[in-house]
Amino acid sequence: MTNLKSKSQNPKYLKWIGLLVVTMLVVVLVSRLPAIADTPRHYDELEFDPLPPIQLPDYTRYQLDNGMVVYLMEDHELPLVSGTAMIRTGDRLEPADKIGLATMAGVVMRTGGTTEHSGNELNVLLEEKAASVETSIDTSSGSASFSALSEDLDLVFDLFAEVIQKPAFARSKLALAKQQLAGQIARRNDDPGDIASREFTKLIYGDTSPYARTIEYEHLDNISRNDLITFSQRYVYPENMIL
Repeated sequence: MTNLKSKSQNPKYLKWIGLLVVTMLVVVLVSRLPAIADTPRHYDELEFDPLPPIQLPDYTRYQLDNGMVVYLMEDHELPLVSGTAMIRTGDRLEPADKIGLATMAGVVMRTGGTTEHSGNELNVLLEEKAASVETSIDTSSGSASFSALSEDLDLVFDLFAEVIQKPAFARSKLALAKQQLAGQIARRNDDPGDIASREFTKLIYGDTSPYARTIEYEHLDNISRNDLITFSQRYVYPENMIL
């Protein structure tokens, strides 16, 4: 007891004990840092840098005599020209017994060629110029786009306008589009994630909502070339587009 009491009164001994206690406290605090850092914060406590102001590039707005609105943005850095026509349409507007009609119209409008050039002829003309013309229709809108070198703009833009104004909707390409959609139907249950997403959408919107409807084989059988023509004529016109 006398020896222990003498040590407790020794300054060096007390200093050593103090350092040991401090070291243990530091170790405990450091070991808790990851847990503290991983503790989720309430969304009210989250802090973010202020968003930078939106800088819109300079553009010019035109309205053509036919009613189409055109937004032109010039950029002369590269000798390229591209454009997209946004169409107020979508598969939300197709009849419930013809699900897939809008999708096929968007595909075959381009692949089916025009009244002046077949789809294959369009492919050759565009590939020779390293250019493109594409069309599509999704749930809430449709689009037609083009891209070309500046020197080829006259040719490519004429083909672009031709695809929009004079689609032929070739029966062979419609059959191919149906075959591709049938393949998608056959494979749609291969991924459990796709099944969950599809069924969750139905729970949110309801089975009959155009945002949750599921295409079936019988829908493909109900769709004819005349349906594609009628759908296109109803929604693809200048006043219903923005270029």
